[in-house]
Order: sequence, then C-alpha cells, then structure tokens
Amino acid sequence: MSQNLDSNKILYTRRGFIRLSATFVAAISTSGLTASTVLAAPTMQSIRQDWHMHTYRNGGKPDAIIADIIKTNEKYGLELMGISEHIDRIDQRTEFEEIVKANHREVSEVPTKMKVMVGTESTMINPNLCAVGDEIPALLDYVMVSCNHYHLNHVENPNPGTPQAYADHYLDMLMGATELGYVDTIGHPFLHHKLNKKLGQEAVLKILPAYNEKRLAEVLKKAAQVNMAFEINPRHADSALEWFRDLIQEARLHGTKFTLGTDAHAISSLGYPDRPGRTCLDILNDLNLTNEDLKWKPIKGFRVVD
Repeated sequence: MSQNLDSNKILYTRRGFIRLSATFVAAISTSGLTASTVLAAPTMQSIRQDWHMHTYRNGGKPDAIIADIIKTNEKYGLELMGISEHIDRIDQRTEFEEIVKANHREVSEVPTKMKVMVGTESTMINPNLCAVGDEIPALLDYVMVSCNHYHLNHVENPNPGTPQAYADHYLDMLMGATELGYVDTIGHPFLHHKLNKKLGQEAVLKILPAYNEKRLAEVLKKAAQVNMAFEINPRHADSALEWFRDLIQEARLHGTKFTLGTDAHAISSLGYPDRPGRTCLDILNDLNLTNEDLKWKPIKGFRVVD
C-alpha cells in the first residue's frame, strides 16, 4: 500500500477504518476486482425483526394487546419479535415479575410461526447497577438494557453535566452492562434526546462527537465477547446517519451485532411506519446494514414450547 497508515490508530478510529477501506480498494484494483465487488453491502429487502415494543401493561397504549401485536407483526412479515416491558427502579421488581408471567401466558395462547420473545427494557441506574437485577432475567427470554435514561431522577448523572462528561459516563454505563452477563442488546444507544430539557438541544448535540473513539472501540469489542448487541431504530439513526454508518463499519471489525427495534407503544407504531419520501428500509440500506449484521437469537436461545 502506498499510503503511510498508522495501524494502531486505524484500529481505534471510525474515520481510520474508512481510510483503510479506501486504501484497500486502491490496492485490489490492479487484480481486476472493483470496489463495488469487494465492499458493496447486500441490500436489505425487508425488515424481519423487532426487539423493542411495549404492551398496555407497562407504558403502552390501551390497544397494545399481545394478541393484536403478534397478528400485526405477522402481517408486516416479521420473523422475530420481542416484548420489552419497562423496569426502571429496583422497587418495581415484584410487580414486574407478575407482568412477565402474564405476558408469557398471553404469548402462549396465540398461535404463530414467528419467534416471540418476552423480555424487558431495563434501566441502567449507574455503571454497577441495573434495575432488573440478577434473578428476574431467569424468567425472561431476553434482556434489553437502556443506559441513557438520564432523565429519570434516580439514574446517576455525571457532575459536572457537560457534553464530554455525559459521553464519558455513557461509555461507563455501557461497559457496566457488558459485565452483567445477561444483556442481549442496548436500547436506543448513543443518542440523548431525553436530555433536551435538562441540557438544551445544543449541548445534547455535542455529546455524539464527544465519545472517545478508543474507548468506544473497547466497548464494541467487549460487547462482541459477551454477545451484547446494539439497537438500531431507523428513525433515530437517520438523525445521525453518517455517525451510525461509521459505527456499523467499526462494529464489524470486532464482530459486534445489532438488533432492530421500533420502540412501539401502540399498534400504529409497529411495522416501522414510513414517512413521506423516506422509508425505514431506505434508512437501513443507507446505513449499509445487512441481515448478517443482525442478532437473530437471544443469549439463552429460544424457549421450547410444549
């Protein structure tokens, strides 16, 4: 290769990966291959999974009934879906266990060819404490953890609350999630829209570019080791398309996977609703995301139904 590249830095920078890719394309051009042959990602033809939705029992709208959720997702052609009820505080654990039991019962009563998982979206309270605890995951098919619920009063916030401090603290929260041993995926990662009221939109927008790239790479590597994925919500990712495209490219270096989710709280939000001129499938393809980048089975495997 003609360019003088520092390989140590390349491993830790998203921009470096892009530069390395460009150099690789130049290097293989003499062999008769084209850039499109080597680097082009297969186009995703349809969206076939949704790990993130809520029922009427736990934050969803009255129409978010499990039987109707399953039938609606079947209509949209999903193969895998997950019910991710909220648990935000430690004192909710007893009540949450009853919700889980009820959801399992309702799922078992609905015949479907889809894989239907009963799980949670649990809040990371601080880098060493998750609301769901160590016992409840045994009742669940999968666990999603959200590390950016900084708007909740009981969740640890950095002090001072600068964009850089939030970026550093969020990476601490993610690394803490990797240590739990049961986390399948991270809900709505890296973005902090819910801090708009506390910090103001201008400060919130400064968090994304403040992530330390070396530490981010370390988080991605550790996540791959423990089979912890990161959620892609197409509408959220579209607000920072280039950043998430780079993230996906870097994640591939470490074998880190992604899950897709709508975060639906109502029937109308299922199926990745389109907006005029731009579909969620368009966004995923603009991200160069493929089905091979996705996680298709929870850590525990699928429940055997008698």
